[in-house]
Amino acid sequence: MTFTAAEREAIAAHSTALGLSADEYIRQTAAARALSWQRERETFHAMAQRRGCTADELVQRGTLTDNSH
Repeated sequence: MTFTAAEREAIAAHSTALGLSADEYIRQTAAARALSWQRERETFHAMAQRRGCTADELVQRGTLTDNSH
């Protein structure tokens, strides 16, 4: 893997602050993001299945709305 100088500095600073090696920090961060993506994907598929469509159709139809406003 190749990182820019700024990325290397940020990884080194954050991993040090957490008491981790840079390799362990990268491993944990990558795994956390992948697992989060997987859970989100599974949630979309479950929602779509309940609505009788695919996850892509669910997003394309605009049936996902942000009701927080």
